[in-house]
Amino acid sequence: MKMTWRDEMTPKERMAAFARGEAIDRIPCMPLVTDQAYFFMGGDMSRYYHSAELMAEAQVHAFETYECDSVGSGPGLFGIAEAIGTKLTFPERSMPFVSEPVLKDYAQLESMELIDPAKSGRLPLMLKALRIMQERVKDRAGVGCSVGGPITTAAAVRGTDNFLKDIRRQPENVHKLLQFATDNVIRFIDALWELGIKPSIAEPTASGSLISERHFREFAKPYLTQYAEHIIKRFGSGPFVHICGDTSKLWQDMVDAKASVLSLDNQIDLAEAKRQVGDKACLAGNVKPYTLWKGTPDDVMREAKECLRETYGSPKGFMLSSGCGLSLGTPTENVIALMDAARTYGKWPLNPALFE
Repeated sequence: MKMTWRDEMTPKERMAAFARGEAIDRIPCMPLVTDQAYFFMGGDMSRYYHSAELMAEAQVHAFETYECDSVGSGPGLFGIAEAIGTKLTFPERSMPFVSEPVLKDYAQLESMELIDPAKSGRLPLMLKALRIMQERVKDRAGVGCSVGGPITTAAAVRGTDNFLKDIRRQPENVHKLLQFATDNVIRFIDALWELGIKPSIAEPTASGSLISERHFREFAKPYLTQYAEHIIKRFGSGPFVHICGDTSKLWQDMVDAKASVLSLDNQIDLAEAKRQVGDKACLAGNVKPYTLWKGTPDDVMREAKECLRETYGSPKGFMLSSGCGLSLGTPTENVIALMDAARTYGKWPLNPALFE
C-alpha cells in the first residue's frame, strides 16, 4: 500500500539543489518511466504514439501517481530515425519497432537532408506534448526528454544487422552515417533548448553485449562526445546517459565523453562503479526492471536499499532509479514501492545504519 508522504521539497526544487550540491530532503528517485505510462492506463499504444495530448496525459498521470522526481517524453530510441525516413510499426499492445530502415545504400547519404524538428516525422507532436507537460507540471517538476544516442540512431537508419556488419566491412561509411545521425539529433537538441528542456541520452545499441570496447571507442565515443558538448554549450552541464548491459569497461569512456550522470543497468556492481568513477560522475540505478515488473513491493524495497548501501557516500552523488526502462505492465504498486524506498532509506542526510 502506498505510504503517505509529505516531501519537504518539490521535485524541481530537489533536483536543482542536488545539481548545485546543496542540502536536499531525500535522495532523488527517477524510475525510467517510458511508454509504460500509457500502457498502465489501459490505452491502445498505437494511438498514444500519434497524439501529443495522450503522450502528455499519460506522462503527467504517471508523474502524479508515482510522485517521482521527473516527467517527460520524446523521440526515444527511434524517433529521430523515423523523422529521417525510417518506417516504424506501431502495435496496439507493444512498443514500436523498426520495420523498414531508410538507408539501403550509403550513396543515399549524399542526397539526404537534415531534419526540421518543426516539420519532420512525429517530432512536432513530441514537441507539442512536451509543451503541454510543461504547462501541466509548471513549478512542480522539470520536464525532460530522451533522445537516441549516435549508434542507436544510426542503426535505426541503416538497420541494426546491417549496421553492425558495416562496422567491420565499411567503417568509413559508418562514420559518415554516424556524423549524419549526430547532426540530426543536434538539430532536435536545439529545438529542446528553445523550450528549456535538457535532453538525456539512451544508447542501448552501444551496449557491450553488441559492440566491443574497441568499437565503442572508435564509433560511439566521438559522436557521444559531440552530443554532450552541444548539451553543455546549451545547458551548462553534461547529460544523463544510459547504456544497457555491462558497461563496466566503458565507464571512463562515458566520463571522457562528458556525461554528468551514468545510468547503470541492473547487472552492474554499483559499489565498483562508485570506486572507479564515483568521483567523476553522478551514478544512477539500478533496481532490476524484472523485479519491478514481476516482484513484490517488498522485493523492490529490498533491492533499492541495497543500491543505497552500495553507493552511500559516492562523491558526485547518486540517484535511485530502475536499471533500465520500465516494462509494459509494471504494477503501479511496485513503482510506488521504489519511491517509498527513497523516502524511507534515502532521507537526507543519509543514515547508513538503515541500509544494514
